[in-house]
Amino acid sequence: KALQELSNKRIKWSEKLNRLSLDLPAGIWFNEIALTPKTFTLKGSVISLEKQEIGVINRFIGNLKGDAAFFKDFGCLELGPLQRRVIAGYEVVDFILVATLK
Repeated sequence: KALQELSNKRIKWSEKLNRLSLDLPAGIWFNEIALTPKTFTLKGSVISLEKQEIGVINRFIGNLKGDAAFFKDFGCLELGPLQRRVIAGYEVVDFILVATLK
């Protein structure tokens, strides 16, 4: 019984990474993924030819929160600071998402 409880509490990170990929809108890419005992942090960037970078980020967050298989092990998912920069004439927005583990 104790082994089954431990197994049920274990997070399958390969599945989480797969869900991240499936929930990812076009124009977003990941720069860094970090894990601590209490948080999961994703640093990424987004580009939108329609100048809708914030909308693309919000759609990604909505996709993750709506994905029960991804979100079930997290208490919340928060958007951290945004930073705009220009690369080869295109505006890119860097963002940070922080999810608190249950």
